[in-house]
Amino acid sequence: MHNVFLQLVKEHIILFGNGDLGEVYAIAMAKTLSCICLVTDDIKERGPHYTLMRIPDSEVMPFAFFELLLLDFFEGKMGEKKLIDAFSSVCTVAGFDWTDQLKLKGFIRRFWKDPYSESEKAWIKGFCTDKKINIKARIQQLWEYISKH
Repeated sequence: MHNVFLQLVKEHIILFGNGDLGEVYAIAMAKTLSCICLVTDDIKERGPHYTLMRIPDSEVMPFAFFELLLLDFFEGKMGEKKLIDAFSSVCTVAGFDWTDQLKLKGFIRRFWKDPYSESEKAWIKGFCTDKKINIKARIQQLWEYISKH
């Protein structure tokens, strides 16, 4: 297992250079352990989220914090207000100038309209089926809430 990890580090270091070894190690470890997702706070261009989304047939599906919040909302683990409050809190602390509407549109684009890979479309469909989620209704509900506030 250690040799697999070292080989993956060697392969991925080219993408990040020596300045981002933590991200290289995180990705290599996720792949070595056959993780299906990697949660990171590093969403800058050329970071792990950005890079993993663009690797064809990657076994690791990256999620940004706002995507995880949306998934919790879709599952009914939080309501609209709690979602927007959590999103706003993270953006404030991190200094992000993002809007909830923009990120919801990005989520829709990623998983339906223009996915980087068909596996993303298949994943969200399976997620909704397994959890018995009417995601179109939940998105509409959230959109209406955002539009009023």
